[in-house]
Amino acid sequence: MWLLLLFLILILLAFSGKLQKKIRVKRWRKTLNLEHHAHIFQQLYDEIDGFALSRKARAAEDSMEYVYGEIVFEPFIALLSLCKPDSSTVFYDLGSGTGKAVLGSMMVFPLTKAYGIELFPTLHEAALLQQQSLKKIPEYKEKAQRIEFRNENFHDTNLKDATLVFINSTTFFGKTWDTLSKQLEQINPGCMVISTSKPLHSKGFVTLHKTRVAMSWGVVLAYIQQRAD
Repeated sequence: MWLLLLFLILILLAFSGKLQKKIRVKRWRKTLNLEHHAHIFQQLYDEIDGFALSRKARAAEDSMEYVYGEIVFEPFIALLSLCKPDSSTVFYDLGSGTGKAVLGSMMVFPLTKAYGIELFPTLHEAALLQQQSLKKIPEYKEKAQRIEFRNENFHDTNLKDATLVFINSTTFFGKTWDTLSKQLEQINPGCMVISTSKPLHSKGFVTLHKTRVAMSWGVVLAYIQQRAD
């Protein structure tokens, strides 16, 4: 009898926990107006095939570090939410592709500025077109003006004004990752870097969170790291 009662209590607690989580997620979606933003975002990128553009761009020059991947809108926004972006946030996406992370972050959060750094002109041009499309939507026009896409190697990018940096770093290894990890030490203490699959190779950062996030190629670990004093 007592075992049965204990079993029922555990079931109720588990159900209650799931219900509370579902309520929190629903409230979070409503607070950020995610359903609306996601619908507009989907429309913007409905006919953009970043993978095909990347294959074309890499035809003459390819490397493991150039392998293309994209964010999934809501999981990415959930990941950014852990960093609490606000009106003082200057966001950088290193390897921004067609601009999904940059546009998505600016659409949802009140960022001061959002930069996308992309090496391949074909992907960079696609991102610029999406920025122009976003400007044509009245509610996003002013936000779209705070987006800047740069066609350059991110190793040449000055990151001193960055407060939040995102790197889809799953395919970065060896010297590339060591160099980028060192480069990111130029950001100010307290600022954050999100990297996928691996933490930065630097003693100048402290890992605040490690969580799983869905990307276009599957679920990976994401590391939220803060520049130490």
